[in-house]
Amino acid sequence: MKRRAVPFRFAIAIIAFYFLVYGLALSPPPAGLRPRLRRPPQGHPGFRADPHPEPEPLPPEPSPGIPYSQIPALPASLQGVLGQLVRPETREWRSIVVHHSGGASGNAAEFDRMHREVNGWEHGLGYHFVVGNGAGSPAGFVEVGGRWIAQLHGAHAGAKATEYNQHGIGICVVGNYEEVEVHETVYSGLRDLVAWLAKRYSISPARILPHSEVRGEPTDCPGKNFPLDRLRDDVGEALK
Repeated sequence: MKRRAVPFRFAIAIIAFYFLVYGLALSPPPAGLRPRLRRPPQGHPGFRADPHPEPEPLPPEPSPGIPYSQIPALPASLQGVLGQLVRPETREWRSIVVHHSGGASGNAAEFDRMHREVNGWEHGLGYHFVVGNGAGSPAGFVEVGGRWIAQLHGAHAGAKATEYNQHGIGICVVGNYEEVEVHETVYSGLRDLVAWLAKRYSISPARILPHSEVRGEPTDCPGKNFPLDRLRDDVGEALK
């Protein structure tokens, strides 16, 4: 039996359909329908670096000041003021200047009010710390002044003692130690504070100074009964 020839028009239609289907298979899909291909890992032969990569995330900035690992442990007497006492190191502290208040009683709030209203000092309390004697605040209790919290200069050493106001930590012990002895409880609070500050800021015992040595004008502060030599010795032992 003789095969019938395929009509010419039918053959042309088959060829056209073939090329139509094959062309669609090779053409890329619309942008919105394109599959997201997984990028080859770094180092793959076909990998090309992004010419505009996003910056690598940076670790958080460290806290300013001395790293916390180097901050000395606080004694029990100072635990209650830890949040106020431990400050970023934004000022270079070179010495510790010790004062007495000259009165039988008082506290940081009273001295702050006097320094604002009588002395006219914008930042109030001229000392960085006040150590209570039991009359106005508990004996040996350390009150932290606003100047320490803000790491501001002091206003305790006298107008001529610029260095000691700028870089000296001012500590006032409530009481008149020209007339009375420093009570042991008061001394303990003062010693713990001074020893911690000396460790924190690498201040030698020789830089623990009475107000009378830095003022530039005559003063008996902190009084003839103030145990300065004992304080220096005790801080020296703590620094060993």
